[in-house]
Amino acid sequence: MKYVILAILALFMCTQIGWSYQSSQEFISVAVEPGQTVWQLASVTAGDDTDVREVMDSILKENGLTGTSDIRPGQVLRLPVAPGRAEQVRTVLARQLVD
Repeated sequence: MKYVILAILALFMCTQIGWSYQSSQEFISVAVEPGQTVWQLASVTAGDDTDVREVMDSILKENGLTGTSDIRPGQVLRLPVAPGRAEQVRTVLARQLVD
């Protein structure tokens, strides 16, 4: 019985910590350009210490997409960016359009 109470208490403490955690995730909105892919957008928005696959998954979930082929030119997507990187990501995406 003692272990059951301890397990319940530990579970309660873990859920309380999870509920109080506030993500510092920022988002930017971009219009998809012809030829752009989710992978390309994710690789631009991912920081140096972030796995591009995780960013792709986040983009798909945030925008209610079921697959990477679901995007179309003109579609507006919300992209996750690390705090303070929004302008850098916008600049890189703008440069890609010029090249």
